[in-house]
Amino acid sequence: MISSNLKKVASSHGLQVNHGIAYGQIRGYAVTLSEGNNYRRIDIITTVSDPQCLESLQNLLQDSNRTAEYLIQKVDFTPKHIVITFRNTMGSMKGFTAFIAWFFPLLDHFSATKTNTCPECGCDLSSGCWKLANGSAYYVHQSCGDRIRRRMEAEAEACNLQSPKSYGAGVVGALLGALLGAIVWALVLHIGYIAVAVGLLVGYLAERGYTLLKGKPGKAKPFIIGIAVVLAVVLGTFLSETHILARVIRGAPYASLQYFLYMPRLLFSLMQTDPLYRADILTNLGLGLLFGLLGAFNVMKRSSSEAYDGKVIDLP
Repeated sequence: MISSNLKKVASSHGLQVNHGIAYGQIRGYAVTLSEGNNYRRIDIITTVSDPQCLESLQNLLQDSNRTAEYLIQKVDFTPKHIVITFRNTMGSMKGFTAFIAWFFPLLDHFSATKTNTCPECGCDLSSGCWKLANGSAYYVHQSCGDRIRRRMEAEAEACNLQSPKSYGAGVVGALLGALLGAIVWALVLHIGYIAVAVGLLVGYLAERGYTLLKGKPGKAKPFIIGIAVVLAVVLGTFLSETHILARVIRGAPYASLQYFLYMPRLLFSLMQTDPLYRADILTNLGLGLLFGLLGAFNVMKRSSSEAYDGKVIDLP
């Protein structure tokens, strides 16, 4: 997703917003605007074929005065892209808009290709279509867009054959990560704290477990991780509360395995009969779920650009 401020910039340049990006043409160049927690990015589909022009353009963008003025973090040049990443901080939008006003007229002087040249085949392009691939919006011939789709699907299939990924493995990984998070959550609750960092850690561990065991990127991933986080928080809260109850009744005549097995019934009975106890448990659960799901969401948001599934999306 992009912020309202970036949407305003996009609107001022006639760009469209779709699939979490802004895309279109700025001064005839195909552009994709995107942002995340701590970055803002401009991806320009263009080619600078003259080596001297390319070197001059690189030197301009990497000049220390300009990187400081526009808060440029990183500049990447590829045969078909110029990608500039900026720091996304309070008040940085002013520098971002100033960079657009400075840089795009400059591209004309370095003979950079515009949308009237197809980036796929290099031929003239009078009427094309927009395609979204790996987070970048391309303006290409329809036939070239189909070619991109076939190539990326083949590359994704080859990548998956080298390193197979599945939802089943992801489920196991997410549950293992969530189990570790549940233990940490239980320990912190037992000490008497509700730590935001620990709640975020639960979500992080569930997502990392999913990824490390080669879980498949796809629409089911957020649901799998979300369920794992819910189970982790519930289990962690239950472990903490049953341990506290076990300490309270340790001197009772049946404080043994039999009594330990009785703990779930005792816990739910107390929740039904004691409003204060119930409120305390529900508060712990609610905060744990909030921070756990937030942690998982933040990690997935950062890693979404890394997921490569070979999909090419038609843009309006």
